[in-house]
Amino acid sequence: MRFAPWLRTFDILMVALLIGVVFWTFKVKNDSQAALDRVAELQRQIEAERTEIDLLKSDWGLLTSPKRLEQLVERYGLELGLEPMSASQMADEKTLPPMRETFDPNEDDPEFAGTDQSVKTGSVGQERQEGAQ
Repeated sequence: MRFAPWLRTFDILMVALLIGVVFWTFKVKNDSQAALDRVAELQRQIEAERTEIDLLKSDWGLLTSPKRLEQLVERYGLELGLEPMSASQMADEKTLPPMRETFDPNEDDPEFAGTDQSVKTGSVGQERQEGAQ
């Protein structure tokens, strides 16, 4: 059986195209796997950072606990010249700004401007409006 010469050329082109598609599919698969591996590594790093943040927060809580600071003041207070603090050292009526008589949310706080200022909750029954049944 004889084949036409154009049929052989077509077969060779199809085999070459098939080989090209196989290589392209292999490359795409490897690239996507590399991207997935990178995402997994980043997720591991994020979790490690979150764990480190939690550890640092607990350390900060321990280091700044009032009882520990009080012990440090007792131990090193004389060397550092530390003295107990009174409330009057923080602020008194002369250093505070004067109080305003009224507060207008439309003027004083643009975040609340034009919003409904009435209190509404789900646990407290709303008063019925006059005329409503």
